[in-house]
Amino acid sequence: MGLEGELTVRLDWDGARVRRVALRSTRPHALARVLAGRSVCDAAATVPLLYSVCSHAQGAAASSALGAAAGRAPPPDVLRARSLAVTLEALQEDLRRLLVDLPAIAGLAPAVAPLAAARTALAPALRELRAALDVDAAGGPPVAAAAALGAALRAIVEDAVLGGDADAFASLATAAGFERWARGHAGAPAGVVRCMLDATPRLGASSVRTMPEPTREAVDAALVAALDADPSFVRAPHWHGEAVETGALARLRGHAGLADVVAVHGNGVVARVCARVVDVARSVAALAHGAIEPRVAAWSPRPGEGVASVHTARGLLVHRARVAGGRVRDYAIVAPTEWNFHPDGALARGLADLAAGSEAALAREAGLAVQSLDPCVACRVEVAHA
Repeated sequence: MGLEGELTVRLDWDGARVRRVALRSTRPHALARVLAGRSVCDAAATVPLLYSVCSHAQGAAASSALGAAAGRAPPPDVLRARSLAVTLEALQEDLRRLLVDLPAIAGLAPAVAPLAAARTALAPALRELRAALDVDAAGGPPVAAAAALGAALRAIVEDAVLGGDADAFASLATAAGFERWARGHAGAPAGVVRCMLDATPRLGASSVRTMPEPTREAVDAALVAALDADPSFVRAPHWHGEAVETGALARLRGHAGLADVVAVHGNGVVARVCARVVDVARSVAALAHGAIEPRVAAWSPRPGEGVASVHTARGLLVHRARVAGGRVRDYAIVAPTEWNFHPDGALARGLADLAAGSEAALAREAGLAVQSLDPCVACRVEVAHA
């Protein structure tokens, strides 16, 4: 059984501008029914099997939340292994978007070979790390090989994505620096940004702000409290009543160069693609230096309740589990796609009033905006003539 579904973005277009944006989702939110009554261990093993996308992140979140609810906080080495698994999975997802999906929509040649090389390097490590998702894991798998894997990935990324040193790229401090990269490197991601700068530099920009720092206290106040008050919160989540954007741009909110990109070009496609590239550069540089960035956190707000937050490729993923007698009583997931594809969220507001001279141009630009927010399910864009 999978929990996939589909997103549909309907654009009412009058031949010149988008007059209305409507989003419809068939993503099921039935995990509570699927897991109800299962043992903690059985539930932890089941969750990653239900997701074909980001299964490592979903598994890490489930095991961490269920463990916290059962009063078994994961030891540091297990959390470290889970964070490594999420980091490697995020790199794989980011590289697919940057090297294949976004270039294809922009009309550029996808860079299939470097993506295949990265996937080949990542596959054995991700298989080995699968054991770390077990809620009862006594110790994480060895992570000493992370530096060697990071070095291999860094070489691929520096050649195909950055055109230079990863540490130097991650330190770019101005919008002009990112533009020099886009115009000076022949790689596919630079080509996407170059196309945007030349044609529609503010595509997808809106007044929707990025998600505030999701600390434990902030998540408890904004998400856990809302889940208690409204079970339908998972379908259209909000941050104290406000739709916000999650993803690399939010996670790197303190990066000076990205802040300058937003100041110059807005918080749309250009800023999101640059943020994703920075995130990739930072991740491979850290791994090559032997560092594993914490991406998984778990805690218990109340007895029998566990919460896990995971920084995935697409943004913040939160699981909340309630357990009684060693069995699941209730379960909820707040996923990145529901934040970014909220009816009044980043995509909807970013496409509102978009000017387009042809239906083909509108579909292309809408597709770039969709892919820059990276839904975890298939997304179909429909153009209706207003």
